[in-house]
Formats: sequence, structure tokens, C-alpha cells
Amino acid sequence: MKRLFLSDLHIGDGSAKDDFEFDAELSNLIADFSQHSDAEIVIVGDGFEILESRAVKDIGLVPFYELGTQLDGSVIDDIARRHPIVFEAFREFAKSHKIFYIVGNHDYYLLSNKSLRERLAELLNVEVIPYYYNPDIGILAIHGNQFDIINKFGYDKKNGSLVPPLGDYIARYMMFHFDEYIQTFAPIEVTRDYDNVRPILDVFHWFDRAVEVYDLGVDILELWISTFLNMMRTSEAKFWMKKNFPVMHCFSRVFLNRVGGMKFGSLLVRMTMKIRNFRKTDYLYKTAKALLVGNKVLTKEDLLGYCDKAIEIDELNGVIFGHIHHNCLRIIPHDGQNKFYINCGSWRPVVEKVNGKKKFGFQRKAELFYTIIVDNPGSDLEIITSVTNKMNRNGAM
Repeated sequence: MKRLFLSDLHIGDGSAKDDFEFDAELSNLIADFSQHSDAEIVIVGDGFEILESRAVKDIGLVPFYELGTQLDGSVIDDIARRHPIVFEAFREFAKSHKIFYIVGNHDYYLLSNKSLRERLAELLNVEVIPYYYNPDIGILAIHGNQFDIINKFGYDKKNGSLVPPLGDYIARYMMFHFDEYIQTFAPIEVTRDYDNVRPILDVFHWFDRAVEVYDLGVDILELWISTFLNMMRTSEAKFWMKKNFPVMHCFSRVFLNRVGGMKFGSLLVRMTMKIRNFRKTDYLYKTAKALLVGNKVLTKEDLLGYCDKAIEIDELNGVIFGHIHHNCLRIIPHDGQNKFYINCGSWRPVVEKVNGKKKFGFQRKAELFYTIIVDNPGSDLEIITSVTNKMNRNGAM
């Protein structure tokens, strides 16, 4: 059996946040892979961009669970119309092969909304699942946001209910209060690219560069920071802080007050982003390693919002994540065996400083990663990885 793993395609509906532009590359990959009779595709979360879709924007900044009930299959239809050859490739593959679709944080509503699942199944005949575990070969695939404090569900012990991820609220709040405003005076590239800057701290330099290149005449960095701070002052964000960081909640009042002005706010935002960026470089690897060597088991708490019980794992040879948009393959020796961790990265473009220097500007590029795991009876697992680098020929910004 051959299994193709992909993650974080973020195929959208053509709105400002839809920067998937590799329809031909993906459809060709699927068509080539379909030539194998014993083949499956596993999408490791965020295959489709629902969170930052036009449908979500049209509904408005409503509470998390209310949004989940108001969405309907039209958001899937919008994405299909925008990327017809990708949907056709998946459809052809699904006629004789299986497609497993693991839910991430940008497409979570597929798991909570029956009409979305049914419409996706009608179009592509995929099986929507919270995680993928194959006991025959000992492989676990899960998106990974379950181990990211910003993008995981919490639990309110007082009310016995789930606390929605703050990351979902941040994305929607900024879409309404930042993106919508700057679209009135700045090119669409500004809205499209600021979320894709890597490493995340370079977004401060990127905003300065955008003002210079597009001659905007507006300090969009200050606007972004003030919008973020206003978001953290909302009742939704305060509730999340209180339930996830009850001790730090008191300190957050200092962070959220207006004393000290923008300089103090900027300092705190930079510190927060720096800490989060450091964690993103290794926390999924550390989680995978702990699972593979037996130092960690997946609990109900790890799977809040996705599954109501722990995953029963007999043997684990490999762990596959997505979420952090950074692809890798790492071998983890344990008890005389070589186990492995794979992150499938993202097909979403990234924006980076040219040669790591601010003076050279920023370059938009993408790393189209996939991995194929071949399971032949009586043989070791064969792992095939591929990365295709795509770069904007128009040069740096």
C-alpha cells in the first residue's frame, strides 16, 4: 500500500486570504499517484481554507459555536468553483481510491457541521476524521494544533464546557478590524502576505517595507498592533485568558491597559510573538518524540473538541503532523529501532527576507512538500519525501 500525505494546502474561495496558486502542480501529483492501484491520500488538516473564507466574513464576527451552525455547504461550493481542476483530480482519484481528510484548525467546522461534511463528501467522497491511526504499520497522523495553546480547545471546569481556540477568534477579528480597513487603501498583497511572513517576528520589518514600497502614508504596523491590543481587550479574549492562564490573567490587565501607549504595547506583542515563534520551531517535534519513545500518551485533554476519548495506540513507528508550515523528516532512534517524525509543511507561500537581510527586501516563495509511505508486506516501511520550490519571478518587494 502507498499512502500520500499532504498538509496545509489552504485551498480557498478566491477571497483575499486565498493564496493557493498551485492547482496544476497538485492536480498533476494526484493524477500521477492515482496510477497506483493500492493508493490512499491522507490530508493532514487545513486542506481547505474555511476559517478565512468569504462565507465566514458574510456571517460576521459571531460567537464560535454560532458560526459553526450558520455555515452551510455553499462555502465548499465556492472553493470548488475557484479551484475546479483540483476538485476534478480529487474526484477522479476517489472513484477507485480512498481519501482521508483530517480536520485542522482552519477547517474545524467540517467536524462540527454536518452539512459541510455532507457537501464535501458529495463533491469528493472523502472521509472526514479527527485523526488517522493505522495500527498495521504504526503510523499516527494528526494536524498538530491540538498541542498549540493558541489553537487548541480549553476546558471550563466551572461550567463543564469547552473553551474555543483563541486563534480562531484572532483570525476573524483581524479579518474584520484590520484586513477590511487596509484593503481600502493598500494593494491586496498587503492583506494576503502579512500572515505568511516567516519567521513571524519579521512581520514588523515587513510592515515597514510595505509602507515604503507601496507609498501608503499610513503606519500599518502601529495600526496592526493597536488592532491586536483592542482584540485582547474584548470579552472573548479576556474569557480565554482567564480560563487558560488564571494566574497570568491578572498580569494581562497591565498588558491590556492603555498606560504606556503604543511603545509598551509593541514591546509586549513582540515578546509574546518571540516566545510563540520559539515554541513553534520545536514543540511538535518534542511532542512526536515523546509519543514515539513512550514518554507520552494521547489523552482526552489532548483531543478536546476533536474526539471524546483517548486514542488507543498499540504500536507507534511514525508520527505525522502539519500546522506549523515547516516541513521536515527526522529520525528518532529508540530501543534499537529507527522511528520517524514528519511534518508535511504547507503549500501556502511564505514571505522571507532575501538572504535574511532587511535591506534586500522580502521574497515570496513556496515549498510544495509531500511524503509517500510505502508499506510492502514483509519489508521495512519506505519513506519518500519531495519538495518543489516555487519562487516569485518578479523579485523582491
